[in-house]
Order: sequence, then structure tokens, then C-alpha cells
Amino acid sequence: MNKVKNVVVVGTGLIAKFHICALKEIEGVKIFGVCSRSKERAEEFIKTLSLDGTKAFDNLREALKDNDVSLLLVANESGAHFEAVKTAAELKVPVLVEKPIGINVSEVKEMISLCEKAEVQLGCIFQTRWSEEYENLKRRIESGELGKITFVRVDVPWWRDDEYYTKSSWHGTLKMDGGGALINQAIHMVDWLVSLMPEIEDVKSFKATLVHPMEAEDTLSAILRFKGGALGNIYATTASFPGRPKRFEITGSKGTIVLEDKSHGTNRPDQIPYTQHKKAIESFIKSIENGDEYSINGYEALKSIELIERIYNA
Repeated sequence: MNKVKNVVVVGTGLIAKFHICALKEIEGVKIFGVCSRSKERAEEFIKTLSLDGTKAFDNLREALKDNDVSLLLVANESGAHFEAVKTAAELKVPVLVEKPIGINVSEVKEMISLCEKAEVQLGCIFQTRWSEEYENLKRRIESGELGKITFVRVDVPWWRDDEYYTKSSWHGTLKMDGGGALINQAIHMVDWLVSLMPEIEDVKSFKATLVHPMEAEDTLSAILRFKGGALGNIYATTASFPGRPKRFEITGSKGTIVLEDKSHGTNRPDQIPYTQHKKAIESFIKSIENGDEYSINGYEALKSIELIERIYNA
């Protein structure tokens, strides 16, 4: 059994904080190090979160090398995920990446290849897969309860104020965020679509930057046609004040299911709970220790990026 003990987290932003809070509640795991582009920033992050004994690094290779590290959690800018995964693969450290696993199809495929060649486990955190709502929805769809599926719709009508973009060096940029409302805020619902529905045959879409001072889109609408004939729609935005719950609707010849996620996050990303992050991290740790396949491996995480890239290109 490969016991997971020392963990390094790369990133010192909000998502990294979620990872740290989750790790603190997992028995037997030590937060060995935090890595940031600035060692001073890493030190301040460690101090703020009262991580006694945790080391600060500004070089990920140094954080992972010769330190008996058994897991890397990647929680920095989306556009920096590739280099973090590449370093972990080179040093043969299992790596779990915050969504999105990468910002385009080509780099995610390269991540998968690098980790496979190094025989290193690669996973992605889509924490809402560990929600009761998702598990119940998956069971009901697979049971055939809804009959022939005819339509599915996801809405993520959220709000972010201008400071979310202007005070960030990467939010809403193509280079480091990969896009806007679709790849950042709506990706969890995209993940639900690709995991619950058949293959997508056709995509049409419109995107726009209507409210915010940002490079990428703050509003997007896409129409989908699935294998087997069902149609679908995706609405993603950070320009819907004051922010409303995200919604998943699926209907068929025998029934309809409509779910609304009333959890925090519609306008305050810092209010999103980390409890499901903990479940995802625990599941990945278990897969390392038992030699099992983690449910959202590189190939599974690639599916959402493939659809997002198709939507952007459409």
C-alpha cells in the first residue's frame, strides 16, 4: 500500500484555501508545503491559515524533490496547471488538479501522456460529482425512469462584480483562464452533461462580453444535439445580477427532473463550501493507497474540455 502522508499545495488563492481546509480534516495527512510564485506570498498564506510546520516554496520542483511528497494538489491559475502536472510527472508524484484540468484539449492530452509514461496517477476535482443530487440524478437517468431523453438544459446565471476581474491577474483572460463564464463558472454543469448524457453530435453557440472589463466572455449560450436525437442548451454568465442558483433540467418521454443548486456561490465565490472538495481529495488518496482508478481521471476530465473547446470554436 502506498500510504499518502506529505502533501504539497501549489497556489495561494481562494481555491487553494478550500484545498487546505479540506486537507486539515483528513486524518493522517500532513500539509508539507505550499508553493507560490512568491515565497513571501506562500509564507503569508501559511501564517494566515495557521499551518504550523508547513514549508513555503517559490519553486515547485524544489517542493516535490527529495521531500517524500506523496501527493500534489494543483490549485493555482488554470493556465499554470500544465506546468505543475508536468513537474509532478517528471518527479513521479501523483497529482490532483482543481477544475478545469487544463485550458485546451491539446495540453490536457499531453498531461495524460506524461503521467501515463511516468506511471503517475492524474485526477481532477469536480467536487459536485460527490453531491447527493448528482448521485441521485445519475441513478435515476441510468434506471430509465425518464424514458427516452428528449431535452437537457443547464443554467449558470451567476454574478461577479468588476473587481473579480480587475483585481485578478488571470480571471477572464484567455491565456490563464482559458475563457470566461463557461470554462470557469459553468464547467461543473458541463461536467454533469458529458458524464450523464450520450455523445454530442453537433454544437452551435454565441458568446459575448456585455458587462465586465475582461478579455473573455461574460455571457454564453450554446445549443447541443446529442447522439440519439436529444437536444440541449447551456447558458453561462457572470453578468446576471444579483446572481441566481444554477439549474439542471432533464426531460424525457416518462418524466422530468429539475434541480436547483441553492448553495452559496451565485455572487460570492468565497462562500462555496469545501466539504465536497474533501470527499474528492479523500477519494483520490484512497485510489493511490489501494491502487484503484480514480473516478475522474485525465480521460474523464478531458471530456468537459473537449466540449468547451467545441463550444468556443462554434
